[in-house]
Amino acid sequence: MVIEQNNETIIEFHKILQDKLYLENIQSCNTKDQLNYYIKPKNKLEALHDKFIKYGTNRATSFVIIDIDNINKTIQNYTKDITYKLNGYEPSWITKTDKGFHVGFILEKPLWLNDDIQKKKVEEIKRDLTLLLNGDIAGSHRLIGYWRNPIRHESIINLKLHDIDKLQEIATNQYFESFSLFDEQTINNTKFENRGKNKKELSKSNWEQIDKTGFIKGNRNSFLFNKIIGMLYNGLITNNQILATLNNLNQNELEPSEINTIAKSILKYEIKPNTNKIKIEKRIKGIYHQELWDNNIHNYKKKNKTVFARQKIGQKISTAKIIQSTVEKLIKGYQQTYINHELFINRNIEKNSNVKKRTIQRYRNERELEDTIKTEAFKRYLQGLAPKDVMANDTPIRNIVNLAIKWIEFHYEKNSKVFKFTLDVDGRLIFYDLEGCGVGMAA
Repeated sequence: MVIEQNNETIIEFHKILQDKLYLENIQSCNTKDQLNYYIKPKNKLEALHDKFIKYGTNRATSFVIIDIDNINKTIQNYTKDITYKLNGYEPSWITKTDKGFHVGFILEKPLWLNDDIQKKKVEEIKRDLTLLLNGDIAGSHRLIGYWRNPIRHESIINLKLHDIDKLQEIATNQYFESFSLFDEQTINNTKFENRGKNKKELSKSNWEQIDKTGFIKGNRNSFLFNKIIGMLYNGLITNNQILATLNNLNQNELEPSEINTIAKSILKYEIKPNTNKIKIEKRIKGIYHQELWDNNIHNYKKKNKTVFARQKIGQKISTAKIIQSTVEKLIKGYQQTYINHELFINRNIEKNSNVKKRTIQRYRNERELEDTIKTEAFKRYLQGLAPKDVMANDTPIRNIVNLAIKWIEFHYEKNSKVFKFTLDVDGRLIFYDLEGCGVGMAA
């Protein structure tokens, strides 16, 4: 059963599945036991009433699906986790399973499996998303297979389609950002020193300091795989050190045969240190660092679990910047709509602003905001008609952006302070403590 969706959204989502499952007949079933046997294809419309469907064929697929196990949360709470990990980027659906969740992304254009370049991109996307979301390797890395039908299960869906390049950017950047933040102490404690061609081995104290949250029964294989992949990406170990590192992390909990299997699986990917790591670390420790320190905003532990407040406020800042960019695009789009003498309907605004229809609808629902954007666009339209210097200057963009971001706030639970965001007179994004009303940060 799809939850928290209106009928119109469900109907549109059903149409998207019909379109993206491009064959007229597809394989589907209603129990996991049936997956062990050959399943005869049936009419697509009939198959979409079943609980399990096959996504893709040997020729192509339009779906990227990640299988996450061992998550005991409500779908509403887990959706918040996914939104947090993807920095606000929304998947096409999240479906609750017996053990966890499926997270699905529908591609705008099909991935043809004979296109080696695009295929490698999507394989890389799946690996990064599997690591980022702590997904099950066997259930997540395959491109073609059976997964749950979101229409027949408890699901949260939206109509978002995904460009492969954009999805790759999100998956890669968010994975490295999450690794750098979540394992910052680990990285600091496990830096290698160059000694000719050799690397310094990790000491026993280093292994004890590595965060092993998630190394629990039912998730140990996945944890070790993800942890080692992260170390390889960050240049902390080489391929020659994979087996020794696995054994040190494992501490004899898994059988040697299982450790050997994990090592062989990792070696297949031939992972090399990522060149983006240094760039991302610099961005994380950049101009925000001092202001966060001045406002006494630090990571802290709550019930023995680290709360990453710095990352959370960074996400709020990113959201505010996206809103600022969107407002600027909408003003230009409305202005062009005036120039073209077109009706102010979503289709025309989308064409002229290059902003997605659903985003436009959200901004138009805020009546005061839309009226302000429309007024500014009309003023600019008139400026284009009038002789130079006749019309007044533009309304400062900060006034409109501040109207759009006024609802964004960050609650720092450690001292119960609430921070709001605004643009200052120089157009810089800043945050301030509501209680003290002091300026906090320039972005």
